[in-house]
Formats: sequence, C-alpha cells, structure tokens
Amino acid sequence: MSLRTTVVGSYPKVTESGSDNLPGTIDKWQKQQVNDSGLAAEIEKVIRRVLQEQEQAGLDLLTDGQIRWEDLPHLIARSSTGIGRGALRRFFDNNVYYRRLEMANGVSWQKSAAADEIRFASTVTKKPVKAALPGPLTLAYATEAKPGQSLESLLSLYADLLRQEVQALEKAGVKEIQIDEPHLSATEPLTAKAIEAINKIFSGVKARRWVAVYFQDVSAVLPALAKLQVEVLSLDLVSAREKNPGLLAKTVDFLKSGAWKGEVALGLVDARNTKLENTAKLKEEMALFTQAVPAERLWLSPNCGLEFLPHQSAEKKIKLLREAAN
Repeated sequence: MSLRTTVVGSYPKVTESGSDNLPGTIDKWQKQQVNDSGLAAEIEKVIRRVLQEQEQAGLDLLTDGQIRWEDLPHLIARSSTGIGRGALRRFFDNNVYYRRLEMANGVSWQKSAAADEIRFASTVTKKPVKAALPGPLTLAYATEAKPGQSLESLLSLYADLLRQEVQALEKAGVKEIQIDEPHLSATEPLTAKAIEAINKIFSGVKARRWVAVYFQDVSAVLPALAKLQVEVLSLDLVSAREKNPGLLAKTVDFLKSGAWKGEVALGLVDARNTKLENTAKLKEEMALFTQAVPAERLWLSPNCGLEFLPHQSAEKKIKLLREAAN
C-alpha cells in the first residue's frame, strides 16, 4: 500500500538559522531599507527553498507555500479592485492573525495573482504544483460588511470573483486547484449555500478540483460535503479528535457507504503540533481508510497549512508524510 502525498497550502516563511526571514525583509522594505527588487529576490529565494524541501521530502504534489500571501484572505484583495484590508483579527483558535477585508464601491476582479505565482513555481520544480485559494464562505466571514450587506450576499460576490480566478488559473495551465473552506461545518447555517457556490466556481473546470476542510469535525459535515462536484476532499482528521474520539471510525463508515466516490486526502499529520507522529500508528490509520477507499484514490497530507509550525518541525512533518505513505 502506497499513497500519494501532498501539503494543504501554507509553509513557514522563517527558518531557525535566519537564512530566510521574509517578515523581517518586508519590515525593512516598509521602512525603505530594502528596495522593490530586493524584496522580490527574497520572496523568490524563500519560494525556491520551500519547493526544494518538498521535492527532497519526496512529495508528489507541491505548493509554493503561499509565501507571497500575508494571510489567507490576502489573495482576493490582490486580484481585485475595491477590496481593502483593515483591522487584525485572530484566525480561528490559532496564534496567528489576518487582516479583515473592507469593501469599497465598484468591486471587480482584475487579474489573477495566483496564476503568476504558480507560473514562477513551475519554473523552479518539475513536479506538479497545486494552487490553493480561500473559499467564498471563509472570505465572507473575513469581511467587514457594509450596511445592508449580508453574509449570503458576500458569499455570492466572492463566488463570482473566485470563478474568474479559477478560470484564469486553468487558462494558465494549472492542473490542480484547491479551495480552502475552514468555515464549512455541520452547524454553519450557510454550509449548503457555500457548497452551491463552490460548485458554481468549479463548474466546467477540467483541472483536478480540491476542497480542503479543516479545524472542524469533518465527520459531521461529510453528508453535505458529498454534494461537492469536485475530485478530491481534503479532510482534517486531527483537530476534532479530542472532542470526537470516534472521528476516524465515523469518517471511515461514511466512506464505506459509497456516498462519496471521489478521492480523499487524509489529513492525519497534525500541522499545529510540533510533536512528530509515530510512523507505525500513521500506517495503521491509513489502513483503516483503505478498507473504505482504494489506495489509488487516497492521499496523505497534513490536516491544514504548515505555517503554524516552526520551520524545522514543518520539514520533519513533510518527510514523515513520504515515510508513512510508502
């Protein structure tokens, strides 16, 4: 049994050795101590390192680590006009923050920021590179609504913008496109609407389509996720284990039912805990899922982006992925 391996999206921007410290370079750039070309060179150096580490770990599908992004909502602000960035807010229960999106008049999509990023990454590696985008529900929750705006209206607006972003990615030749939706849950009133929106975003797209759900009890929302018209579900199988000890068994039982016939990325490696998983235990957990889904339809991955870890821990985790998946 051997599974394919990938990461969800983000990756540490700072190394313990200090050889890479992108936030420090950005701070110097903001103080005009580093010019635009110096900043661009540092960004490209970090992306090369991120891709090289994934390659050396033996991963099958890479990301550029979202190194150019300040936070998950940042991409859509860079691709569109009329969307500004405001106050800081904590990102779920993590010790990281994002800037709230602020709407002006005349919001419109202009040019794909992600397409340029993947083009550069593809010049660095011969392995396939996945584009990961924030989902419409996550963007809606990240936005300071104007008077008269509802979450549902924001969801629709972002679905239209992301539809254009995805089309631009496909036109640029990107073969793997993921939407991250950490807000999808069984208790979220807009989950059904968000799934409809994602299906609209991906309609007619020939690239392999992914949806990543994390920080939630995915076993409870699986019946809704089964309505997604995508090829791969990327599931966080770590975050809810303490509250739901039966998380893995419930997820396996759902997959055995045949309600989901696509591929599954098993997020069994904890991207928010420096403790390294036991390889034999990971193999046992993977074996549970091969009882429900053929190995050729399974991936092994972290449960979410790796940006929450120190660099050395993240590097150990991606090496573990390949070791356990073999």
